Amino acid sequence: MKATIHLLLAATMAASLTACHAPQTAIATGNGAILLYGDTITLRVIDTPKATISADGAFAIDGKTVTVTPAERSLLVNYNRNVRNVHETGLAMGKTGFKMTTKAIENKLSATPDLADKAAEASNLKTLSLGICKAEVAIKVAQDQLAAQMAAFKPYAAIISTSDVKSCDNGTKY
Repeated sequence: MKATIHLLLAATMAASLTACHAPQTAIATGNGAILLYGDTITLRVIDTPKATISADGAFAIDGKTVTVTPAERSLLVNYNRNVRNVHETGLAMGKTGFKMTTKAIENKLSATPDLADKAAEASNLKTLSLGICKAEVAIKVAQDQLAAQMAAFKPYAAIISTSDVKSCDNGTKY
C-alpha cells in the first residue's frame, strides 16, 4: 500500500512540475496584461497594438522594431528581467505548495505524522510572495521611467498601477 502511495505521489509531483514549467506567465491587471513567452514579454492593452520586449531589450510594437537608445534598452532589459523574476518566484511558490500538500497527504496516511517543516514552508511561501511584490514594484518603476523617456511606451505605462503595488505593501495582494 505504501509503495502505491509513493508511486502516486511521485507521478502527481512529476505532472505538477511539468505543468509548473509552462512557457507562459501572465500578470493581468485591470489596465492590461504582461505575458511571458520564453524570454520575451508581450504587453497587451485594450485598443492598443501588442508590444514585445526581448531579454536583450529589443522593443517592438505590432511586430515593428522601435529604435531605442542605450539607456532605454537598459530599462527594457530591466523590465523584462523583473517579469521573469515574477515567473521564477511563482514556480518556486508552486513547488513549495506542492511539497506542503504532499507532506500533508503523507501525514494524513501515516500513523506518526511529521509536522516539523510546516511552519518553515509557510514562512518560505510568505517570503516568496513578498519577492513577487518586490518584482512588481521594480516593474512599475521601470514602466514609469520608460514612459517618461519613450513616447512609444506610454500606451503601456499603466499596466501595473500604483494601486497594484500598494496592495503589495499592505499585504492584501498575496
